[in-house]
Amino acid sequence: MQPHVPFSPNDRALALRIAASFLWADLEIAESERNFLTNLARELDVEEDVDALLACPPEPERIDPNEIGPHTAGLVRDVALRAIASDGHVHEEEMLMFDLLDDLLCSSTSGASPPTPPPQTRPSR
Repeated sequence: MQPHVPFSPNDRALALRIAASFLWADLEIAESERNFLTNLARELDVEEDVDALLACPPEPERIDPNEIGPHTAGLVRDVALRAIASDGHVHEEEMLMFDLLDDLLCSSTSGASPPTPPPQTRPSR
């Protein structure tokens, strides 16, 4: 049974591409990250080409935070944090990217839900 997904197909596809961009922050895609993105695409009911997102990072114009509406900001934060945690390590580059994304979402989506705390995983060395 497919879970109810209250977001538009475009919103869900954008969230998936943003998650993929976080997977590419350290320039490597681990097997756990591949599995995460495949499962996320299924969860979001997105027909985006997951193999293409795993082959190379999404183009910047396809992950524009200005396209994220207030109703979608929470979803985007959630998938970004899940992507960061998907390999079991939190890399500094990933959290810097998340902070930047969160700042952009906060400035463009006043009244949106507050940011989700970072995932609880072991820090990368």
